[in-house]
Amino acid sequence: MKNFFLIISILFSVVNNSIANNLEDFEIEGISVGESLLDYATEEKIRSIDAGFEYKTDQFTTYRFEKIHELKQYDKLNVSVKKNDKNFKIVGVTGIYYYKNLDECNKLKKEIQSYIKKEFKIDDSQITKFASDMDKTGKSIIYGIQNYLKPYPNLESININCYDFTKESSMNANLKVSVNTHEFMKFIINN
Repeated sequence: MKNFFLIISILFSVVNNSIANNLEDFEIEGISVGESLLDYATEEKIRSIDAGFEYKTDQFTTYRFEKIHELKQYDKLNVSVKKNDKNFKIVGVTGIYYYKNLDECNKLKKEIQSYIKKEFKIDDSQITKFASDMDKTGKSIIYGIQNYLKPYPNLESININCYDFTKESSMNANLKVSVNTHEFMKFIINN
C-alpha cells in the first residue's frame, strides 16, 4: 500500500501560493481535468485500459490510468472522458487509496479538506453521509465532503469520500479524492 502521507506532502506542493478557482489547478498524480489522455498514451493503449464501468447511459468512459502510468500517491486512478471524444479530454479524475480503518480515512479527509479550503476559492462545501448502493445490505456508508467551486446549480467540484464498506460486502474500504467538471458530476449523480 502507498504511503498516504506522501500524498498529503505532494498535494500541498501542487498549487502555488495564490488562491485557485479552476478545476485545472487541482492535480491528482500529476493529472488534471482539461488535459488530454493522448498526452500520456496512444489511442490504442488508452482503449485497452477501459475500466468497464457500466452506467445507465454511455455518455462517458472511465479508464484505469494506473495501467499506463506508475502511481506514486494512490493505489488506483480512474480518469474519465466523454465517449467518442477524439481528443480524450479529461472531465474527471479520481484517486483511490485503500485505508485500514475509518479513523485513518477521516484524518486524511480532514487534512485534504484543510488544504483545499486554504488553496481554492470554494463557493460551497457539503458534508454528506449515506448508504452505498454498491452494498446491497445498505450497511456500508460513504462519509464525504463535496467542495463546489461555483455557485449552484453548477456541480463543478472537488470531492473527498471515505467508503466504509462492511466485511460482508467483500469490498475494500477506500478514500476517494476526485475532481469533476459540471457535466461529468451531473452525469455521475444521474447514473
